[in-house]
Amino acid sequence: MSDVTGEQESLSPADELRKAARILERHAEYGQRIIDEAKRQRDQDKRKGYFIGMSGCLLPDGAADDGISVNAVSDEPIFTLTPVTNRPDIGSLSRALIPEQRPNLSYLSHLSRAITHELYIAERIAKTPQAALNVAYRAISLLRLKTNCLINGISFSEVPWGQIAAHSADVEMQPLEEPRRALWGSRSAITEDDLTWVTLRLARDFDLHEQPSYRLAYDSAADAPFLKDSRTAVARIWSGIESLFDVQNELSFRLSMYAAVLISDDFQQRIDIQANFKRLYALRSKAVHGAKLDTAKLDQALTHSWCLLRDLLLACIRTGPSLPSTAELDRALLGRQLARDDGALTRATDRAHDA
Repeated sequence: MSDVTGEQESLSPADELRKAARILERHAEYGQRIIDEAKRQRDQDKRKGYFIGMSGCLLPDGAADDGISVNAVSDEPIFTLTPVTNRPDIGSLSRALIPEQRPNLSYLSHLSRAITHELYIAERIAKTPQAALNVAYRAISLLRLKTNCLINGISFSEVPWGQIAAHSADVEMQPLEEPRRALWGSRSAITEDDLTWVTLRLARDFDLHEQPSYRLAYDSAADAPFLKDSRTAVARIWSGIESLFDVQNELSFRLSMYAAVLISDDFQQRIDIQANFKRLYALRSKAVHGAKLDTAKLDQALTHSWCLLRDLLLACIRTGPSLPSTAELDRALLGRQLARDDGALTRATDRAHDA
């Protein structure tokens, strides 16, 4: 240690300045490499659309580098989910932002450190930024439901992160939400099949989202994993579950029966779903009314209730463009099956309109 100290102390002022200059040169070279790579990507990238910076995303090993995509008939992607590379340094970000956004530079730089992946939405299916945000919210929520990968949308722009350094005073970036830590861990990966599944069911989701009861359940599933308190999250989840059914009395019994026939057509599965529902309903009552619960029971009430709400929402998507009525569910209890089409509609998602 003394040798190193002695060597440092032996440097002359001129040597110290030369050493500092070399460090600054390396930083400048690094920044220039970011700019050069951003220009290369911009020259090669012909996509026109919108980009959602995301956190919490995992892709399979085979897609970890190149990402996944869903292509249209023309072989042009309408959705891609790719890792973020060539992240701009703070100088590049400052230079690229429109002047009105430069006061937010520190916050945007903070958000950028949480972004690991980027969801691209093609302009052909979302003509305006608001339409793209509508599609993004539903796509991200459906991916959560399908995969249990608890992703977050962090930022929104018309420029991918890897190309920002090639721009000057023309990038507008909209923060969406703070990076949120989920109440439970998830190591689920999003596959190309999952993204395709979401693409084929977005139109159905838009139809269902017109109904307040579905929208409440949907938003509950989206928000609950990221609330700060487990008991509050359980209450939020169950408000969503109960909103799907028009039931005012005999709640535990009738809700459990309706949930069973909505989720499955198989008799044994219905029995299992009803029993699980009633068990979770009892845990829910203890959680939301402040009864003493050990950590394991509270965690079970939280995660299993969310999975139940997820299964119900996926069942709604499989069943039709509107929620089944109480009368339809009663007929299903008497033996008439609900009509299922799996929700894989082929209508274009450009039915999304500006809110």
